[in-house]
Amino acid sequence: MKKIPVILFFTLLCFELFSQNSKDTIIHIDEVKITDRKILKPDRVIAICTEQQKINPEIIRHNNTKSLAELLTENSSVFIKSYGQGSLATASIRGSGASHTQVLWNDIPLNNPMLGQTDFSQIPVFFIDKAEISEGGSSLFSGIGALGGSILLNSLPDTAEKFSSEIIQTFGSNKTFQTFFKIATGNSKINTVFKIYREQSENDFLFYNNATGNPEYERQKNADYKKNALLNTTSINFSESKNLNVNTWFQYDNRNIPPIMSFLGTGKIEYQKDLNFKTVAKYLFRKNKTENKITAAFTNENLDYFSGTKIETELLTYTNSESNTKRFSAKFSSNYDLNKKIFLKTELTAEYQKAEYFDKKTAISYQADRKIADYMLYADYKMNKNAFFFTLVRANFTDNYFLPLMPSAGFNFNFKNTPFALNTSISRNYRTPSLNDLYWIPGGNKNLKPEEGYTGDLSLNLKPIKKGKFTAKANLTVYASYINNWIVWQPSDFLYWKAENIRKVFSRGAEFSFSEKYSGNKLKIWLKSNYSYTKTTNQTDAGDNSYEKQLIYIPVHKANFFVNTEYSEWFINISQTYTGQRFTTSSNEENRHILPSFHIENLSAGRKFNFEKADFEIQLKIRNIFNTQYQEILWRAMPGRQFLLLIRIEI
Repeated sequence: MKKIPVILFFTLLCFELFSQNSKDTIIHIDEVKITDRKILKPDRVIAICTEQQKINPEIIRHNNTKSLAELLTENSSVFIKSYGQGSLATASIRGSGASHTQVLWNDIPLNNPMLGQTDFSQIPVFFIDKAEISEGGSSLFSGIGALGGSILLNSLPDTAEKFSSEIIQTFGSNKTFQTFFKIATGNSKINTVFKIYREQSENDFLFYNNATGNPEYERQKNADYKKNALLNTTSINFSESKNLNVNTWFQYDNRNIPPIMSFLGTGKIEYQKDLNFKTVAKYLFRKNKTENKITAAFTNENLDYFSGTKIETELLTYTNSESNTKRFSAKFSSNYDLNKKIFLKTELTAEYQKAEYFDKKTAISYQADRKIADYMLYADYKMNKNAFFFTLVRANFTDNYFLPLMPSAGFNFNFKNTPFALNTSISRNYRTPSLNDLYWIPGGNKNLKPEEGYTGDLSLNLKPIKKGKFTAKANLTVYASYINNWIVWQPSDFLYWKAENIRKVFSRGAEFSFSEKYSGNKLKIWLKSNYSYTKTTNQTDAGDNSYEKQLIYIPVHKANFFVNTEYSEWFINISQTYTGQRFTTSSNEENRHILPSFHIENLSAGRKFNFEKADFEIQLKIRNIFNTQYQEILWRAMPGRQFLLLIRIEI
């Protein structure tokens, strides 16, 4: 917490700079680079009056050797709950649960139908060209279920119409190696991009173990992992009005799961193998004022999990399970410009999910499937050059059950002769139970109700202001969200855990972001910070002392800050993330049930070399500079200081 004033100092200093000579201020709009094909009205921004965090492509490129979990932790208000380096990482947006965050890649959902969650540690930033976070009413635009928000990812085609290649190799602490390879080629008719990713690590870092009653430094055990992935993006332009994009993603991860810090035994064996395949094809065709798109997608996820203990020559098996999920989906959407002020969009989606689970040790198994039909109607109205309104409604039919209609509406107003804009939105959303919630044996509950969420927010935006070589922008958002029938797994009367609709949750808070850039002839400085205040409490009095208490593992305070400096071909980046204290019990008991706050500082520095036919870059990264000992999950060890050398070659 001691270093948080540094962030506030820089923020206040920047505001002071811009407060001088305000009469000479000129308002500029950031340059927008269109990497996809032109749409009917490039200046039309759907859902302009809802809160969306767009991660700058420069930030994505600078962090393209990291996982999506690391990118969001360091550059957004999203809270990532990590079980350790290389292990499971889930997201919480505005105090919601992991299953309330919907993740879409090229318009298809990545949430596992059985678990209802996404593992962000398995998504390499190298595969992502565009990322944004939709919160509040904007999340309903991309689908149902995002009671907290949606994270929208895109892998885009390369439109350079020439051959190019890139290779990145890293060498890191604890025998961590990463290889990234990209090759792209094409012309005006067809272009294709291949990306290959491989990462492996012994992950045997040193950590301070204070969980056994005899605090001492230990090495992480049984934590090595390997990740391998291949991505292809191909675009075919049949004509100016007809285009086909095909994205295919194959990934295989093999990772051991380390024991918790308080484990005193020996011989524990636990691992997980993930084999995932995703493909999506989009056919776009335009005629007059109409733009139509047909999308077809298929995903297949296979997970093998083993847990046991080796005792002398005998292996005791606790769990040896395999789960497989398949998802087929088809979507038709149509955009129509009615006139210069009214824009319409309609979308129809059909989806089929199938899940199979079998445990060889216990012989427990289940099979289930689900059929979904979803329809959305959207309209926006440009009242004048300063006011903009949108509304949408979704209807959903899941497993012979119609969900209540889900509406959303928002309003944007730009104050005349000022750089300020006001956004507000309100929506209702539903999330259907996951297949595990319904059918898991034992504990699944076929009588579960869908979770119901209401949310509203209000934002004040300082649009980009340019004063000489300085540019700055800021945003302040306040929000409130209420979720009814929150699904919780809790002990039952039959000595096993059972899924129940027992909780009502009220989440409210505020988010603030600020960005400033200085662009000189040789010197460039970029400063960016995010802060979020999240109060999420249980409003159900169940007699367990959790009434009106903060939900577990959700910090009230979270902040991040970075400053990137470039001079000629040299560059240096310093970043800091702060996570406030979290409770590990629903009763919010003090002392032993609190994970203390922590802050992590990272540093990277390097140089670029530009040659006639190739560009070369070398970079040194130091993670957790001050070797902070911390935990994101109780008794799950996290690494201390780590070093990484990066070499990049582009042709």
